[in-house]
Amino acid sequence: MHKIAFAYLEENPRVIYLNETLQGEFEVMPINSAEKMTKLLHESYELIDALIIDHPSDKEGIDRLFRYVGKRNSFMFTLPILLLTDDEHKEDDCAYLSDLVVGLIRQGDPKQAVIQRIRNTIKFCSSASFDDFSKMLRRLPSIIYIKDLNGRYVFCSNRWHHLRSPNESIRGLTDFDVRKSKENAEIARRSDLKIIRSGRGMSYMIKEEDEEGVEYLQVVKEPLLDRSGKVSGIIAIINNVTDSELLKEELHQKSITDQLTGVYNRFYFEELVAEMKGNIEMPLTLISADCDGLKCINDAYGHAAGDLYICFARDAILDALPKDAHLFRMGGDEFLALVPNMSKEDAKRLVEDILVFAKGYRTEQFGLRLSVGSFTIDSPGQIIEDAVRGSDKEMYRMKKSH
Repeated sequence: MHKIAFAYLEENPRVIYLNETLQGEFEVMPINSAEKMTKLLHESYELIDALIIDHPSDKEGIDRLFRYVGKRNSFMFTLPILLLTDDEHKEDDCAYLSDLVVGLIRQGDPKQAVIQRIRNTIKFCSSASFDDFSKMLRRLPSIIYIKDLNGRYVFCSNRWHHLRSPNESIRGLTDFDVRKSKENAEIARRSDLKIIRSGRGMSYMIKEEDEEGVEYLQVVKEPLLDRSGKVSGIIAIINNVTDSELLKEELHQKSITDQLTGVYNRFYFEELVAEMKGNIEMPLTLISADCDGLKCINDAYGHAAGDLYICFARDAILDALPKDAHLFRMGGDEFLALVPNMSKEDAKRLVEDILVFAKGYRTEQFGLRLSVGSFTIDSPGQIIEDAVRGSDKEMYRMKKSH
């Protein structure tokens, strides 16, 4: 219910008429002193929707009340003033009409007309203030929007190019109407419903991809509450965090990549194993591989030759591995591969293929020699750590046989 402050200096027929007219329609705060009204406004200015002043002509203190409201009003918040008058004083009171005083209520006007006039005045001033505020928001690089309880856009400060028609208004439309990505539209819908039900805000990241490239957007949402504390909508801000996210990806990629060979390192293997705990898709084959004679290569030809020898091993293994496999350099000359959907029989053939490819890597001084072993997880209860030990055991068995 809208709050109306009503300033008058003495009880009279106009005051009685207005109180009876507004009863039950607005929360009216009548004060019979301009000084007391100024004090009320000072304490509760933004909680009051309109101020009505009874017949201001030649009333002591009223001009100071006008000046106070004029100073407090701004482009972000405007308190509209309406004057209560009658036929006898209407001409004098009309002199006060201005940008500050927006209209008159005449004693005897029909009740419904008065009520609608006050509501229209509040609505107009609120929308005018919001229009100025929205122009300011459009100067910000972030996207700010408001939705109603049905997920329809009420306001959006800027358009973004991940919409189907970025140059058209999205007011009254939902995410499914405007977004190119149905997946991100569904994420938006679910988060909106969660906020409306819980009354709590949330933050999440989305990834947008189109012909212009990849963008990462951080979405921060909060519920809009009405005066009774009920959720009436959602306000959100979208920040483009692509640069920082790409930097994070680059740093993470460096942290999980072996510097010499460019394949994954032990750190990433342990990270993947932790993610797969209790959720292994079987069959899963592990391939262990080790360079034979690396120390001799280093001693005879130097560490640069040794590095080349290790890279030969990487290439030979990658030549044989299927595309969905992951290869890790576990340290020194040791490699480990995770190969999903590979049976024991296929794993044995893969080991043979690696050894065949290894024969093709050689220089005038040396040729690549590898020891390779495999182990396949094909039943519940087996764990990756045991599989690693199993493939290492097979690899060392081959190494001893050389």
